[in-house]
Amino acid sequence: MAALQRGGTKEAIPFCNIRAIPITDSMALATRAQIQRVTNKARNPKNKANKYESSLIEEYRMQLSQGEKLQPHSANYSGNEIYYFPILTNTMCLQCHGKPGEDVEEITLKLLKKYYPADEALGYESNEVRGLWKVTPNTTQ
Repeated sequence: MAALQRGGTKEAIPFCNIRAIPITDSMALATRAQIQRVTNKARNPKNKANKYESSLIEEYRMQLSQGEKLQPHSANYSGNEIYYFPILTNTMCLQCHGKPGEDVEEITLKLLKKYYPADEALGYESNEVRGLWKVTPNTTQ
């Protein structure tokens, strides 16, 4: 957010390309958990949701469209509890994730193509489910 406020999307996109995952990793260390963003429309292929996560995103979208309050979700994989929290878009998100030509400026689209050639994370409107925070507590400590 600081990079976006400092220099707009021209500064935020290169910053996020290099620093988003390390920042998430540092928060994971601080909270003793594994933290990841996942989505079915990934900008970074490392954030691609699996089948279960994609179905959960769709379930959250349906709940949101019906006016329901979205609640965290938990799942157990091989004895490990994983927690999911929906990520909703807002007007700030639309500068990079909105509709090209409307919300996303041409210079931003060029930068996105440069840093994320396989980008699928466009076309969102405000208050849509963009993806999930996936939190796996570290139980070995």
